[in-house]
Amino acid sequence: MFAPAGTPVAEQTLWEGGPSVALVYGKVLRLVIRAVFLFAIGYFVITTGLPAAMSMSAIQPLVAENADTIQWAIVAILVLALVPAVIELLTAIARIKSTHYKVTTQRILLERGIFSKSLEEIDTRSVDDTEFHQTFLERLFGIGEVWIVSTDKVAPKEVLHGIRDPRKTRELIRTTAYQASQRQLYTRST
Repeated sequence: MFAPAGTPVAEQTLWEGGPSVALVYGKVLRLVIRAVFLFAIGYFVITTGLPAAMSMSAIQPLVAENADTIQWAIVAILVLALVPAVIELLTAIARIKSTHYKVTTQRILLERGIFSKSLEEIDTRSVDDTEFHQTFLERLFGIGEVWIVSTDKVAPKEVLHGIRDPRKTRELIRTTAYQASQRQLYTRST
């Protein structure tokens, strides 16, 4: 895989991946809780509030005459209240699906973008430090973040989000960076 110092080595892919969909589980849970809460409000308003409004003598004819329309209006308002959370969830999924990470023997590539794409490249020789972070929930799902600190001028600090087995990925990057710093001559096939 690696040649002695000074010998050109063809670039090889060591790892490829992207963020896990597990990153959006919190947003899905918030959407479900919001939907249940709004359903409960709608049910209460339609079953209790509407009959109470009909019992008021001043607006009884108006409410009784338009009860179906009022019920549909209440449902529509509650559905519209869910739209921002649904859009947020779909945007997060689209970001995850349009992000790709790649570690080679010579560089770390980070490709991102839903409508337009950007590609950041970190030369493995410039990697100074790596870390991984996991919250409690991330540990439960087997994902985490890998932080890369480098001397790269464009991307001195990068984070790979939602990586499966982040400790292993971090070790791979660290080992590759160490080996790359031992040899200084690259031949890229780009």
